[in-house]
This record gives sequence, C-alpha cells and structure tokens, in this order.
Amino acid sequence: MTRQDPPIFITLGNRKGGVGKTTSVINLASSLVRHGKKILIIDTDPQSNCSSILLNNTKDQTKYSLIDALEATEGEGLLSGIVCSTYHPRIKIIPNTARCMLWERKVAQQSDAVMGISRLISKDPALNHYDFVFFDTPPNLGVMMNNALMASDYVIIPIPPSDQFSLDGLAAYLDLIGAMRKHNQKLQLLAVLITKYDPEWGNSLNNVGLINKYFSKKGVGIFNTCIRNCPEIDIAHVARKTIFESAPDSNGAADYSALSNELLEIFSVIYGKQFV
Repeated sequence: MTRQDPPIFITLGNRKGGVGKTTSVINLASSLVRHGKKILIIDTDPQSNCSSILLNNTKDQTKYSLIDALEATEGEGLLSGIVCSTYHPRIKIIPNTARCMLWERKVAQQSDAVMGISRLISKDPALNHYDFVFFDTPPNLGVMMNNALMASDYVIIPIPPSDQFSLDGLAAYLDLIGAMRKHNQKLQLLAVLITKYDPEWGNSLNNVGLINKYFSKKGVGIFNTCIRNCPEIDIAHVARKTIFESAPDSNGAADYSALSNELLEIFSVIYGKQFV
C-alpha cells in the first residue's frame, strides 16, 4: 500500500464494555508499527481511556478533541489538525473527552447526526498519510458508534467468551452493522476476535464453540489468534503503556503480535497486494 492510497478504516466495536476494545486498538496498533505501518487512532469513546493511555502529553487532551472538529464551522474542521503524538512516532491519536456526551445529546435528533466523522474524513486528504485508522468505540449503540461505523471499511468485534453478557448483546450490534451497511455499502464485518481467553475459566471453552457455530452460519470468520488472559495487560494500562513497552515477553505481546500478522495476511488476500 502506498502513502497515496486511502487508509483502511477499522472499527473495533461491541455494545458491551470491558470486552477488550481499547486494549486491542492500542496493542494492535503497537504491533502494526513494528511492520512499518503508520497508524491513526480516533477515540470516539467519551470515557477516553485510549487517549489517556496513549497521549504523549496528557495536556493535549484538554487542548484537542474530536468534538472540536465535529463542532467546527463548516469547512473549517480538519481531523488532521487535531492529531496528537503518542509514545511512538508512527502512532498518532485524535483524543476525546467527556464533552462528547454533550455533543451526542445535542445532535441525537438531527437526521445527519451519524455523518459527522465521514464528512470530516472526505474533506481531509492529509489522512492518506496513514495506512490504518482505528476507531475505539463506546460501549453502546449511540451516535458515536454510528459515526464510527459510517466511516469504516471493516468491523472487528472483540468478544470474551467468559462474559455471557457480551454474548447476549451480539444480536443488537449485528443488527446495527446491518442497518449501517444500507448507507455505507463498503462496510464489512471482517472477523470476530476472541479476547480474555482462558479455557480453564467457567464456560469459556464451550462458549468459543458456540461463537464459532453462530458466526459460521452468518459467513463471518473468527481470527485464528485468541488474545489470552494476561494480567500484564492490566498492569500496562495502569502504567499508561502498551503491552510491548511494559511486558514484551508476555503472552499478551505474543498474541497481539500474532494478530497483527494475521490481519496483514488477510488484507494481502483482500487487496491483492503485499501488506506484511
């Protein structure tokens, strides 16, 4: 992929919190840069955990926000103008703040509320500098989740098989993806990502089988890579680091490295060009 090509836009989403969305965005990006890729992360979650962990300068979160671009006068807001630095020169982030909740309430009844991010992207050729753009999303099916899906090419759904509630909410999320595809025809459900996996925990092993059966009927793949339970990931979050900085020899680092390899191989097949 050349720098002039548009980036691949990917939403990591699930209507449930605590499933590994932010963890996967951060650590997948951190692994992909080791392949020479340039990554932009757009934090669409008002909780803004992704911003808090990755920002090189935490004060940037009070200076720049996705909402600044969304609320800017028509023709003035540019996503590339609010890009902030992270620990790695090849990873940039557009932060979010709690102001996002107020913005969502304000625009919720507007007919074009779901188009804000898409419009900003269409007017910002500077984003072609990146290979991948990842959306970290909130644990709901609200305005920001809809915006992310409308701007994306692909969706990855993280699912911890030990969490029955994350499984129970799948149908509603899949319905939303289907509804968004009527307006964003390029949107595809790329694959399901098994997270927080521990075959010895509860009903996890059986649930993985059920997940495989459920999605195979829908023609949706599941990544061969499972992200195993890894205490070092939680420790890394507290330290505001990725797993590759905090514990490069951990299971978590090995799993996200394997996931990035698998993702690049999948896109090599889809686009007919070498990504690895």
